[in-house]
Amino acid sequence: MRKDLKLMLIVNGLIVLFLITQVFDLMTLLIDDSFKDAIVESELTPVKYTKQADGEETPDRKLIVPKIIHQTYKNETIPEPWLAPQKSVRDLHPDFEYILWTDETARNFIKEHYDWFLPTYDNYPYPIMRADVMRYFILYHYGGVYIDLDNGCDFRIDPLLAFPAWLRKTVPTGVSNDIMGAVPKHPFFLYVIDNLQRYNHNWLVSYITIMYSTGPLMLSVVWKRYKRWGVPNGGQVRILVPPDHKTHMTYFFFTAQGSSWHLGDAKFIMSMGKHWIFYTFLGTALVISVFYLQFKFYQFLLSGSFTRFYRKSLRRLFPNSQYKDPQEDGQYELVPGEV
Repeated sequence: MRKDLKLMLIVNGLIVLFLITQVFDLMTLLIDDSFKDAIVESELTPVKYTKQADGEETPDRKLIVPKIIHQTYKNETIPEPWLAPQKSVRDLHPDFEYILWTDETARNFIKEHYDWFLPTYDNYPYPIMRADVMRYFILYHYGGVYIDLDNGCDFRIDPLLAFPAWLRKTVPTGVSNDIMGAVPKHPFFLYVIDNLQRYNHNWLVSYITIMYSTGPLMLSVVWKRYKRWGVPNGGQVRILVPPDHKTHMTYFFFTAQGSSWHLGDAKFIMSMGKHWIFYTFLGTALVISVFYLQFKFYQFLLSGSFTRFYRKSLRRLFPNSQYKDPQEDGQYELVPGEV
């Protein structure tokens, strides 16, 4: 094999290796290990309270997550489609503290408690990104349960208060940030907060920028990295797995109309997810085509066609120059190896 061809293959190999290292964390999402950390059904039985002589009610298991429910919206005027879900959350949990974080109160919270992050927070290009990161900060700071406004409750969520931290599985793989719970100062949410600036990139496509900078895709990748080198003591994150993916059944929660932040490119991205086999073949064909065209260009550079093209270009660029092609007069120069 020619040395220059070997060089071309080595350079391409290094480029491929670099790209793999950059998307390695994303590739790990292809391996769905959420079931290893799943909360099993026997752990989700309703909590029974026993009333003591002093009037206090004692649960039948240790509940460690504070009874706080957090939700976020730009102001206190909740859109009509979300009023019923919000009402179900509040009506089922009258003994929980309820906090609705608005854009104003959220920014004031970040400014007061995490001012080092305020420049990043203010510079996010989309409001949903600020709503995303806010939920990580409030769960780390106060603990409790975060629930998106487009999610309502069918049952009380007391059984989930027994786990130091939990996330909800999303389809087809990874975890979502729409419903989460944790004790205050849980190490996983500290790890998420510490990685927010690392993942703060503009990927040109709004949907990808949101998902991979602050949204569920970022959270899923960070969750994978968090587990990679061993979880600290007391730092386990459990996963709430739907009992039946085919019928979209879920524990405790129901989903109303949502995705209010989706922009025009989201439909295309979602269509790619639905037709991933087609787009996988298309992407593979594109990569092969790029390598093939690169190889053909390499062959062109080594052929006499490139030399003739180069000489003709010189004559066109400099028609009055003294340059003369010796081959035009039948004169040929000897090169090493000719006799």
